[in-house]
Amino acid sequence: MSDTTITVYDIAKEAGVSPATVSRVLTGSAKVNEDKKKRIQDLIVKYDFEPNGFARSLSKQESKTIGMIVPDIRNPYYSTMFVNCEKEALLRGYSMILCNTINEISSESGHLRNLSEKCVDAIIQVGGNADEVNPGSDYIELVNKIAKKTPLVVAGEMGGADVYRIVSEHTHGMQTLLEYLIGLGHKEIAMIGGRSNIVPTLKKRKILYNFLKEQGIYFKEKFMIDSDYSFEGGYAGAQTLFTLGELPTAIIAINESSAMGIIKALNEKGIRVPEDISVIGYDNTFYSEMISPQLTCISYNLEDYAVLIMDTIVNIVNKIEIERIQYIPTNLIIRDSCRNIEL
Repeated sequence: MSDTTITVYDIAKEAGVSPATVSRVLTGSAKVNEDKKKRIQDLIVKYDFEPNGFARSLSKQESKTIGMIVPDIRNPYYSTMFVNCEKEALLRGYSMILCNTINEISSESGHLRNLSEKCVDAIIQVGGNADEVNPGSDYIELVNKIAKKTPLVVAGEMGGADVYRIVSEHTHGMQTLLEYLIGLGHKEIAMIGGRSNIVPTLKKRKILYNFLKEQGIYFKEKFMIDSDYSFEGGYAGAQTLFTLGELPTAIIAINESSAMGIIKALNEKGIRVPEDISVIGYDNTFYSEMISPQLTCISYNLEDYAVLIMDTIVNIVNKIEIERIQYIPTNLIIRDSCRNIEL
């Protein structure tokens, strides 16, 4: 290999690791096994490798920019996703443009048009219409029109759109979560947050019903509580729970922000977590370790998610054929917010 053609992939191949591992060493964004880290660092020195070398291998691109549309950058899931994508973009010689809709789905069309007019090399969409059960025919028509000119990668669903999709393994995540709770002796389980017109939430709810039924556990409909996906939504959902006349032994929060609101409401009632009620959630961003007690949750592996998104974009730009739908695994991170009620 010559020093003018070295890429992240070349370093990964020679070191016998994944491109994601090389990226982590370059950015210092996560711990890497010391042996792997040394092999990567030795190769970086050997080839005098710099991230911009990867960009040189993509020199036929002109704008070197990627647009990303998110519903609310204040949500730690979206901010973490953007930061991870930006790190990976920089490694590949790209800069990022952030479009924050502030939860106004109607503004997404304008952002899509603006990014397309700016001739960005690709557009990433996370949440919003991407997760709606019915995003609307006009929106799908616009997406398909833009996708013919500009590669569009959706971190989510968006059925009916001719885009590249990267989807979390919701079934595995929810089943793993439920197996953990049931293993701790929990049968009275509530779920707070989200709405059934959002595909990931709808999937989680269906999996919850079906899995508990298979285990011979009856799920009480009143324990399924709608709310938005915020701290305030979690707090309001917990207040609704208090009016039902009985409490579950465990609560599934739709995300970390909701979990924080739920735990605050429980604390105000003198209900201890996890001694009185266990709380478990989703996302696994920095919020999970800031919550007290630290939150047990399903991780979407957002660093790997960002690597897969950027690898997908690079492959599209280089006209390398890839799957239209790819999946990102989930896994359970056990911390302090759940307890075994049978001990």
